[in-house]
Amino acid sequence: MFERYSEPARRVIFYSRYMADLAGSPKIKAEHLLLGLLRADMVLARRFLGSPWAAEEIWQEVERNKPVLATAPNTADLPLSTTAKRVLLLAAKEADKLSSQKIRTEHLLLGLLRDEECLAAVLLQGHGLGLVSTRDELSRSPHDDSATENFVREPMPLPQDVVELRTRIRSIVSSMEEAIINRDFAKARSCSNEERVEVDKLRLLYQEHGLSGWMFE
Repeated sequence: MFERYSEPARRVIFYSRYMADLAGSPKIKAEHLLLGLLRADMVLARRFLGSPWAAEEIWQEVERNKPVLATAPNTADLPLSTTAKRVLLLAAKEADKLSSQKIRTEHLLLGLLRDEECLAAVLLQGHGLGLVSTRDELSRSPHDDSATENFVREPMPLPQDVVELRTRIRSIVSSMEEAIINRDFAKARSCSNEERVEVDKLRLLYQEHGLSGWMFE
């Protein structure tokens, strides 16, 4: 299904599944695609939302709008919601409009904006993004989703157990991204599940030590 996607766009799908699972959602929704997009392409996040860590603020907004679920988080493979499927279809149309053989992260952003009534579009609109202006901006200055940049926050002293667990999570993420590049999606899914478990541990450690910003470290 995702053969046409660029490698960063594939990472969006894996990250969105993880965010949906973390939120306890039975399906991958448009807002989870948005969170996955901002996490997978921090250069795009900085360009259009002003910060490479914009996913943190969006996550908080998603949590405030999240319905109360009666069931526990689903640990099985999560299906795409009807809205998420529509967003991906719209992203493909945006790629076609630009004669792009690949569906890239910028096309996913436009796909989210095109479905104007979904929560993801509402959140983006709240941050000043509109479909026409964003499309025009990308037309004037195309986005290269293969470009990478290291974003570094001001360092803060962390407890040793937090440092060790963060290092382990980075190693898992590195393995997952390598698996995605190699199209070993079974391994990538396994790494994603392992990362989810370790991030849950990290969240608890951050709470225990009175720290914040645990999710996107």
